[in-house]
This record gives sequence, C-alpha cells and structure tokens, in this order.
Amino acid sequence: MRRSVLLSFALVVLLVSRCFAQEPIAQGEVLTLQKCLQIALARHPDVLAAGRRVESEIARTGQVAAADRIKMDASASYARRSPASAVERTYDDYTADVALSQKISDSGRNAAQLRAQSEMTDASRSNFMDVAEQVAYGVREAYFGVLAAKRNVEVASEVVKQFEEHLLQAQGFYEAGVAPRFDVTKAQVDLSNAKLELIRAESALELAWRTLDNAMGVPRAPNYDIEEALTFEPYEISMDDAASRAYSHRPDLKAMEAQRRAAEESVTFAAKGDAAVLSLFAAYSFQGENFPLEEGWNTGLSVSIPVVDGRLVQNQVKEAQANLQAAMADEESLRQKVLLEVQDAYLSLVESRERIAVAELGVRQAMENLELATGRYAAGVGSPIEVTDATVSYRDAQNNHVQALYDYNVAHAALLKAMGEGASLL
Repeated sequence: MRRSVLLSFALVVLLVSRCFAQEPIAQGEVLTLQKCLQIALARHPDVLAAGRRVESEIARTGQVAAADRIKMDASASYARRSPASAVERTYDDYTADVALSQKISDSGRNAAQLRAQSEMTDASRSNFMDVAEQVAYGVREAYFGVLAAKRNVEVASEVVKQFEEHLLQAQGFYEAGVAPRFDVTKAQVDLSNAKLELIRAESALELAWRTLDNAMGVPRAPNYDIEEALTFEPYEISMDDAASRAYSHRPDLKAMEAQRRAAEESVTFAAKGDAAVLSLFAAYSFQGENFPLEEGWNTGLSVSIPVVDGRLVQNQVKEAQANLQAAMADEESLRQKVLLEVQDAYLSLVESRERIAVAELGVRQAMENLELATGRYAAGVGSPIEVTDATVSYRDAQNNHVQALYDYNVAHAALLKAMGEGASLL
C-alpha cells in the first residue's frame, strides 16, 4: 500500500512539474476538462501548499534518521594567557580537536520513532493526494457550471427572441383591428421579463467563469473558452463496488491509516523511554603553547541509564496509548463517513440519470405545446396568455433538462471523488 501511495504522489508531482513550466492559458484558447484539471494541479495554491508539507515531513524524517548516524565535531581555539601568579609571564595557548561519536544501541527507541515519522510522511503524501482530489472535484463542478450557465443563456436568448416575435405579431393584429391593446401590452411585459431573465443568466455565466478561474488557481486568466461536455454518458457501477473502491483508493483514508500506524509506533517509542543508551566515542587533540603542538587521543564507551524520572515514561506511554485509541476511533469514523459519501453520490447519480430522460420528454412536450399555442394565436383562436404560459413552460423544461445534465455530471464527479479516483484519472 505504501508503494502505491508513493507512486501516486510521484506521478502527480511529475504532472505538476510538467504543467507548471508552461504558460497555463493562451488568449482565446479552447480548454478541455482534462487541460483544466492539469492547470489546477499545477497552479492551485492548495496543491502547492500540500506539496511543501510533504517536503517538510520528508525533511523531518531525515532529522530523526540522523540520530543513528555517526557524528563528527571539530573545534579549535587560541588564547593569550597571563596567570595571576606570574610576573610578566604571558603565553599563547593553542588547542584543536576532532571528535567522533556513534550511538551503538538505544534498545530500538529511535528506530520506533523513525518508523512513526515515516508513517507521518506517508500520511502527508496521502493528504497531498486528498487535496488533489478536492481540487479536481472543484474544477469539474465549476467546468460543468460554466457549460450549464452557457446553456441557460442560450435558453433565455431564445425566449427573448420568441417574445419579440410574439410582440410583432400582437402589434400587427392590433393595428389590423383583430386584437385588443391588451395583447400588445401583455407581449411587452413578457418581453421585458424575458430580458430580465437573460440579464440574470448572463450574470450567472460571468460568475461561473470566475468560479472556474478560481478552481484552476488562475484568478486573472485571459479570455478563453471550454469544450462542450455537458452530455449524458452512462456510468455503470454498483454501490458495493463503489464502496469497495473507496476503501482501497481514498487518500484521506490512507492518511488516517498511516496516522494510526504512526500512533502504534509512538507507543513503542514511548515505552522505550527508560532504555539504556550505549555510545562509542573517540577524539584526537592538539594542545600547547608553541608549535609543534602536543598530540593526544582518547576513545571509549558511554552508557546512559535513566534511574528515576518521576513516572515520566509511564505517563508518556499512557498518552501514546490514548492517542492510538483516538486514532483508531478517527479511522473508523472516517470509514463510516466515506461509506455515507459514496452512498450519497451514488444515489444522486441514479436520481439525476432518471431525471434526464424525464426532462428530455418534458422539452419535447413543451415544444409541442408552444407550437400549438402560437399556432392558435396566429389563427386568431388563441389568447396571449396561452402563448405566455407555453413559452414559460418551454423555457422551464429546457432549464430542467440543463439542470438534470449538470446534476448528473457533478454527481459523477462527486462519486469519483468519493472513491478517491478523481485525480488518478489524469
């Protein structure tokens, strides 16, 4: 499992490095969803911060490992001395020495600490992947949000055009004396309301663009467009399979498992707090008043054994055991949350998939109803209210279809995130 985490981390870092070296977006470029995801992993500050935290944990692991390595210290000094008992007697004092030390044994205490820190490093790598999953989901959600907003603008523009045509028709009938002034006024009100809806849709589209910019970590992006992808592509998976894949792939769960293993090693580390430490030392020195200096050396073993610590180790063990129990409880809590998240995303996917078919039927029916209403009005047997109701119903049916497509694609993205596979698809 650790090897797979390291491999995933390495692949993401490689991707980030490749993308980061390039300009993210060119003026007028048409971006695919894949390109937006790559830009986000290269530019988003959350991803960059998570990568630095991994580097920090790697460096911390190196610090712990350094305790078992050989140490060498060198020093030199010069002093001009005049003893109080001497009469006009001063002399130079030169000293220099090189000392080596090597810890031979601490009963495995530092090894336990190193294992615990290594697990924390693995946890930081998994947290990096979790951040990548969060960012990837945000990009997908924003990407489909832009596409849905563009569709809504198209629908609103179409409604404005329909009401403009209806107004011209009502004015013609009024001037011909076959329709009352009410029809013209009603058409003018409907056109004004449609234009207001268009303004709202265009404002929502602008906000959707800014949301996508932010999701990619490029808040000052030049003007660009995105590839159309708001479609229905069936995604087949059972809920049990989705849950199983989540338990295997979720990076936040892998991070929690690594933290639990680190807590286990911390118990071992704390239990060895009163262990004896055996070290080997050696030194070579030079000292004297004049050159050449006198040479000397020493070597030996040292043993350090805690005798009385005021129950320090005992309480450190209790603390480590309590932390381990808490980590185990947190891991189980996260597993339950993962299952709930998978179930929620899966049910949303199924529900939105069923709504798409119903929404498509609603669009066809609303179109037919609109054609009948406009035809009846053109023939002089319908009312402007029928035309208004039919047009609004057609607009709502189209918006419902767009919303169903958006909800399905976002639910798919949420399920990928819930399974821990949103960033690994890159």
